[in-house]
Amino acid sequence: MLTAGPAWTASADSPQTPAPLLSGAEEVLVLTSSADLDFAEACLRQARAAGARTTVLFDARAGATVGDGVAAVREVLPVPVVCRSGGTFRARIIIAASPSAATVSIGSGDATPGGWGRDAEVWTHLVADGATVPTLITDLADWLRRLPGLLWIEPVGVERLEAVAALLTARPHAAEADEPLLLANDQVPIVEQLPFAAGADRLGIATNAFDPAGRAFGEIARAVRALQVRLLVPSGVRCDTAGLTAALDEVGGFDETGEVLLQTATDGRYRGAGVVEWWTGDTGVLVTGGLACTPESLLVTAADPGGNCELALLLEVTESLLDERAARDVALGDASLAVRTPEPVPATAARMLALRVHADRVEASLVAAGSTAPDGLVVTVGETSVKLPWTGAEGRLHTYVAEGARLAGRSAQVRAADGTPLGTAVVSDVAVAVTRYTHPSPLEMRDLANVFGDAADLEALFAAVAQLASGRTPRHGVPAAERRAAEEERLRAIVGPALLDFAFGRAAVDAADELALAVMGMDSGQIERLRQQVLRLGGAAAGWPLPPRLAAFRIVLVLAAAGLWPAPQDWTPLVAAGLDSLIAADDEAFAGEQAALATVGIAAVHHGHLLSPLGGFEELRAQVRLDSDPPAELVARYAAGLAGDVLGTEFSAEGIAADAGELLVRSAFDDAVDAIPESVGTVQRSDAGGVLVDTSKDPRRTTLLVLDLLRDFPDTHVTVRGAAGTETHGWWNGRRLVLLQPFGGRWRGSLWPGLMTGIATYAKGASQLPTAARTWITEVAEMGEE
Repeated sequence: MLTAGPAWTASADSPQTPAPLLSGAEEVLVLTSSADLDFAEACLRQARAAGARTTVLFDARAGATVGDGVAAVREVLPVPVVCRSGGTFRARIIIAASPSAATVSIGSGDATPGGWGRDAEVWTHLVADGATVPTLITDLADWLRRLPGLLWIEPVGVERLEAVAALLTARPHAAEADEPLLLANDQVPIVEQLPFAAGADRLGIATNAFDPAGRAFGEIARAVRALQVRLLVPSGVRCDTAGLTAALDEVGGFDETGEVLLQTATDGRYRGAGVVEWWTGDTGVLVTGGLACTPESLLVTAADPGGNCELALLLEVTESLLDERAARDVALGDASLAVRTPEPVPATAARMLALRVHADRVEASLVAAGSTAPDGLVVTVGETSVKLPWTGAEGRLHTYVAEGARLAGRSAQVRAADGTPLGTAVVSDVAVAVTRYTHPSPLEMRDLANVFGDAADLEALFAAVAQLASGRTPRHGVPAAERRAAEEERLRAIVGPALLDFAFGRAAVDAADELALAVMGMDSGQIERLRQQVLRLGGAAAGWPLPPRLAAFRIVLVLAAAGLWPAPQDWTPLVAAGLDSLIAADDEAFAGEQAALATVGIAAVHHGHLLSPLGGFEELRAQVRLDSDPPAELVARYAAGLAGDVLGTEFSAEGIAADAGELLVRSAFDDAVDAIPESVGTVQRSDAGGVLVDTSKDPRRTTLLVLDLLRDFPDTHVTVRGAAGTETHGWWNGRRLVLLQPFGGRWRGSLWPGLMTGIATYAKGASQLPTAARTWITEVAEMGEE
């Protein structure tokens, strides 16, 4: 077993765990008193992306902070707990485990930006990667298995504790020399496990909390009876000034040569690391784990009334941790110390644990004493409220379930059915959180700009997009919303959520800035390889379901906006081809995303068309026309970050919306064109707003038929191309008919000014057109005479 530390942590500028986690871990378990779940998700993102389940267990009384979001917490599984003793859960440990190895970090910092980076905390890191596991690891596994007996905890939390314990003990046990000793207080108080030897030279305690009478401190001091006692306390130390002063005076009387030092660190990062050390000569014993100097932490067990749940580590050391912090002498009455008086934790009749969203229900758990449990709950996220009736209890752990209900968000306000406020609860998606990804995309670990700058990441990204096309949920007989939820869950288990967030417009992409810089940083060979990869991706996407088509087209769109193809004549056809592939798919479960991304896509193609005319633009525009307006919020998210040198600085959701009426909303003419029978031939919209027909039938008669079908739209230019490639052009306004037919490399025009009975009989071949009133020869296929 390799050990690093114990040591003070350095300040971290970015979210990260106190030490690297095991590569290839199947389970990552964080135990903490309080938690910042957004921060924890960021820190554990890479482990999650590599396939690990990540669980954060914390004290429900200390609570967890969570930011705003449209989706439930899903990248970590939050497990709030309540100590059955009424005390506080204070163990702080990070475990990453696989069947063949484990990393374990035990320290003093909570899973918050302060505890894991900003503040000076003490951590010890252990690696167990041999053929056997040492005693400390098996002791840790045993403690994890005993924990549910100390806590009010949901079954899903018990499952994760057992899963981690099983991995820790998957190898045979073999004790190692000089192992650190794990100290747990579920059976024996911490103080009774410490190998005190009276008459030590020095005793040092670094903590941020003392009980009012200084009882715990006094008991340790009497057991050690050191010649020098040093307390290192932070600003804001929690104690009773009179009580602790009396305890210090008593310690000073143990030996007339004794010395008592009360100091505070000059470093503002120090918050009280929960360290106890004593020295006899050059031999030191160190206890770490963030222990408070209170009876609840040191003098009683976690099963005793009021006892805290603690976990600590005991090691022999040769250097003092406390001596590493620069400090100055201070008095308890010093205003700069800002002493806080201990306050009792207020008792509550009911304590919310968590809200769990499932595909078919919403569940809530609450800890209450018997008859104090509400008959029902009302949970509110944003404007949505759901009533959850009581469904059962196991001891003080009560469960509430609403079948068929849905909630979207990360935090909910909770009230009892009678209106009594019960505080907030974290909303989590259990099914997603406990899923291990089989083919995670590199977006789980790094931003898109960084992915495009790395050849291996690019290959992995395109492979992950292809994985989205593997299989699909049954479409028939299942409501679209239900099928969408099932399909998202299935795809998330394959590639992780980041690629889905990209495809479905939930993730922002700064294409014109960050991504453009990444493209600018590529050499010519990298650019050409990327262009070829995108072309292959576009070709493959034509046969895929809608979700991977969304991902593929958005990749093409953002790369175009980033300048991968600087000239509009280069990028416009590629974006148009991708858009054509996107709109060819049909899946009502993802119709909103398809409509929104198609709206942004046609606006991009239109911009390119204005710069460099694109053949077939009107045909493409006609195909993209929508039956209803796309979701404005989705359009905005897909459009964000695209405005720049390529698509123009004004390319925004507002500008797209302004053009949508002209570009996208279906007209009666569109419906009439779509209604032309397939038997006529292949019918398309022309770039000039007319109609182009390819037919194997007689071009002249087909022209008359199409003109008659479009008689409600006077003078529509109809072009019919026959099997030989020759064209006939026609215009009809209900009375006047004009036809142009090939004539020696030019066109012969014919005019019938007064066909009062229409042209239907001529189109059907029931009678022949009369002789034209006028004919002429022209160089161009236009309605007017030359």
